[in-house]
Amino acid sequence: MLTVHHLGRSQSERIVWLCEELEIPYRLKCYQRDPVTMLAPPEYKALHPIGAAPVITDGDLVLAESGAVVEYIIGRYGNGRLALDAGHRDYSHFLYWFHFANGTLQANMGRNMILNRLKLPEDNPIRLATKARVDGPSI
Repeated sequence: MLTVHHLGRSQSERIVWLCEELEIPYRLKCYQRDPVTMLAPPEYKALHPIGAAPVITDGDLVLAESGAVVEYIIGRYGNGRLALDAGHRDYSHFLYWFHFANGTLQANMGRNMILNRLKLPEDNPIRLATKARVDGPSI
């Protein structure tokens, strides 16, 4: 049976959503981050040494990286749902938006999260450059 190893505050929430959307049976195993370091616990790192989420197991398969996990689940359990065939006229648009979450959106969200935690002054060049990237150019 497919098991979603869910690490709180991570992209593994995307995998839980996907399984629900596809209405496929899965087991959810939850792990809590260390309250001080916010790192994955040792039992999670036994699955993935970096402690990154999500991780799934499916029989003998252990797979990490949310994009790979999503593609695996859709390919294995989707029965043609939530994906387009390479011959479809909108396939390139599907690929763009499929990879946008990890390739562009997640990186910018992570950068903003870190910068917000640093509490940089409003006039800090790094903060200004990030704001320009998010808000777009001022005219």
